[in-house]
Amino acid sequence: MKTFGKLVFLAIFFGVFLGAAPAAAGEAGKVSCSTPGCGYHYNLRIGGGMKSPSLTGYCRSTKQFVRLKLKKWEDYRKPHYCPGSKEPMQPIYERSQVAEIPCPQCGNLTLHYERRLLFD
Repeated sequence: MKTFGKLVFLAIFFGVFLGAAPAAAGEAGKVSCSTPGCGYHYNLRIGGGMKSPSLTGYCRSTKQFVRLKLKKWEDYRKPHYCPGSKEPMQPIYERSQVAEIPCPQCGNLTLHYERRLLFD
């Protein structure tokens, strides 16, 4: 019975800590296009450190990735606009969203993100 209690405790412990929302942190990696002959690549930082809140996004009209410095983390999920325009920025909250962005060079939905570094 003691073993069962320990297993239940471990299951609850890992469920709480692994299922919890991640802390505010950022990551850096490389975006590349897999279309043959395209050759597009870009070094991308997603998010920001604990003391430097930032939001990464994509501006469709300029076909550029943009990183905005925020005043506070509470603004992270609010709507943001591309610099110098009133166009809504397409936010990138997690690396899987990069695949939803057309390649700025060839226009195909073939972008891949490879994480290289986590930072806080």
